[in-house]
Amino acid sequence: MCFCHLAALILRGLDGLTMEDNIVSAFASLTSMPLKNVRVIRDRLTGASSGFAFVELHSLKESQDLLQYLESLPTPLEVDGKALIVNYAKNTFTTAYVLTVP
Repeated sequence: MCFCHLAALILRGLDGLTMEDNIVSAFASLTSMPLKNVRVIRDRLTGASSGFAFVELHSLKESQDLLQYLESLPTPLEVDGKALIVNYAKNTFTTAYVLTVP
């Protein structure tokens, strides 16, 4: 299995009530780069955020540019009052499943 970078980033440290729209709004306030897909991972029983999400872009280059931009900011990206940790998503079965299942 390859653990290569994807055109997706993982966001860690989300609030339990964070919705996909909140993430889209946070990115829209920082950059005009279009997001292909945003998926908050949720607890199956409660529906609350599990504290992380995937943001998929249209190309590996876009994900690299966005991550470099976020790393250059003086303060971390915040969504719903929480400072997030942003990294490349790894190419695993779980990541591929999450990004393709509606």
